[in-house]
Amino acid sequence: MKYALCSLVFILLAALDFAPIDVPAKMTFPLLWLSLAALWQRQWALASALFCSFLGDVMGWKGELIPQIGFFALAQFLYIIIYIRLYPPSPSWSRPVNVAIAVLLAAVYGVAMMWIFPRVTDAFISYGIAVYAVLLLAMCFSASRHRSVCLILGALLFVASDFILGVHLFVERIPHAHQSIMVPYYLGQLLLFLGTLGLQRKQNRKGMHRLGTPLFV
Repeated sequence: MKYALCSLVFILLAALDFAPIDVPAKMTFPLLWLSLAALWQRQWALASALFCSFLGDVMGWKGELIPQIGFFALAQFLYIIIYIRLYPPSPSWSRPVNVAIAVLLAAVYGVAMMWIFPRVTDAFISYGIAVYAVLLLAMCFSASRHRSVCLILGALLFVASDFILGVHLFVERIPHAHQSIMVPYYLGQLLLFLGTLGLQRKQNRKGMHRLGTPLFV
């Protein structure tokens, strides 16, 4: 019930971003809420990743691209730590499937770099984007290994959102760009949040089994 309520508040805050209401920095509210919700759940690493995303949204709202890339790069790094170190995948996909996913993501990276990278005129920004894209796809790979629908969809939506943003900023203007970028972004972050909490519950259940404690009391 608490997760449903948390998700509802997030959806309402996200809907506010698309409403024709003049509220300063309203696009930053959804991730601020999720970071506070993760903090309340004592998910410190998740709260840190979400708060970095919130800071990235703040920089995006202010039009500061380089700090925006930096904060989101840090968020992706924290997500990678969560999905590899804090919650190791158990069970993961078979080795051939993991290799296939890695090859597919590498192909996506190659296409993005060939299409977007040459159109970035600022060298510092172009290298920042290249590094960020590696972290983003590494996050997607680490999340996909958990065989969680929430995590896989969340990571893919995050990648889609950033890809659309890159095209809009550097290749050609996209109609209704804000909606096209932010809808998958918000959904992706919410699914990563719920999926990560699902990993916590799964880990707790395993701990109860090891201790011989009944799961349902």
